[in-house]
Amino acid sequence: MWIPEVYPGFSWSNIAKLRHWTNPQVTYSRNGGQFYWEQWAKLTKLAALTVFVGMFDEVDEGTAIYKVTNDPPTQGHFVTYDGYPSDWYLRLTREGIRMRAPSAG
Repeated sequence: MWIPEVYPGFSWSNIAKLRHWTNPQVTYSRNGGQFYWEQWAKLTKLAALTVFVGMFDEVDEGTAIYKVTNDPPTQGHFVTYDGYPSDWYLRLTREGIRMRAPSAG
């Protein structure tokens, strides 16, 4: 069985500060949700029956989709949602699921 994965982006930025890396690179930018949304759109065209959303809570890798503040504590370094609502990626997930749902009738 094939189960494709969608994810909002990826960043070593959070974990890099903890490990004192000097040059953390963002591997896949979120681009305000565009990167995530394009994955949903492609899977809709492929008619995938099941989709794995990765990862709900991986803050250290910058893949979290749960609510995240755009005003985190100043004692640490955090990647935010760049001013988008705190539930932006949950909203996109909901719409991605709706987009894939078969039409009634």
